[in-house]
Amino acid sequence: MKKLLKLIAVNLCIAVTAVVLYSPGLVALRLSDYSIFRAGMSIIAALVLTALFFLSNIALLKGPNQKPVMLEDVPDLEKAKNILKDHCGGRYFGSMAKTASDQLDRIIKCRRRLSGILEQKFTRGSMSFDKFDSVAAAAEVSAIKNVVAMANRMRLFDEKEYARLKHYREDDIPDDIQEEQLRLYQKNFDNVRSTIALNEKILLKLDALAMEISSLTSGDDANLNHELIHEIEKLIDETKYYQ
Repeated sequence: MKKLLKLIAVNLCIAVTAVVLYSPGLVALRLSDYSIFRAGMSIIAALVLTALFFLSNIALLKGPNQKPVMLEDVPDLEKAKNILKDHCGGRYFGSMAKTASDQLDRIIKCRRRLSGILEQKFTRGSMSFDKFDSVAAAAEVSAIKNVVAMANRMRLFDEKEYARLKHYREDDIPDDIQEEQLRLYQKNFDNVRSTIALNEKILLKLDALAMEISSLTSGDDANLNHELIHEIEKLIDETKYYQ
């Protein structure tokens, strides 16, 4: 929607400028002017306005040329895998660690599946291919960064310490200190659980996008539900609060 408004605004500005330059009651430029200077200016102005029209429309319709993001660009991914693996057998946090680890595999598989569908429906390098592929790549990397963030938080999860804190009133350590420690655990626990839910939403929307693209009968994406793209972009933006 923002891109459409920009497109309309740019075209209106060009149109208004043309009216001002060529209207008899205003600047009144014309090719047949007796003044060589004014006649030349009318040609130059026409060329400039035409160039601005085509260049601005092409730029706005094409959108930003995003650099493909590779998994290697995600820092500490291998370290995150090891952290999750170490926590998978835990009594309290093992389930979340296993879910996060499973999500990592599902994210990569989902991306590969969507890439295959895009190559079937669109020509690689085309506007449609680049548009959907860039969104899918950004969603994949955001979800993987979420997994890395979850793993980093899980480093604070000490199963034995957490088990002790659940019975903190039975020892000699001041209760207020242990209550604060317990709140810290709970905050991290809730954050990891929210991040898992966010990743599931991203996976759901990517699967929905794959289904919509696969149902197209031609390379024309005009009938595609672009609200889905906006929803994915919104989820990608939301990930910054968890990383």
